[in-house]
Amino acid sequence: MNNPSKGTIADDQLEPLLTEFEYSRITKRSVASARRDRLLGTGCTYVKLGSSVRYRVADVRAYIAQNLRSAK
Repeated sequence: MNNPSKGTIADDQLEPLLTEFEYSRITKRSVASARRDRLLGTGCTYVKLGSSVRYRVADVRAYIAQNLRSAK
């Protein structure tokens, strides 16, 4: 029997994954835009689990950082 006070390996090592809806809300872009980016092979790196698409928080942060621009 598992001890509820101890975390599982998944709890200790895996970060939560964002849905495409959460990703869209964070980036202020539509779900359709995120889907188009995936189809074209552009945009943020994603995880495909069966028919589900998920985004790692670290990948979303990196994608946002890659798109920083400074005013000239």
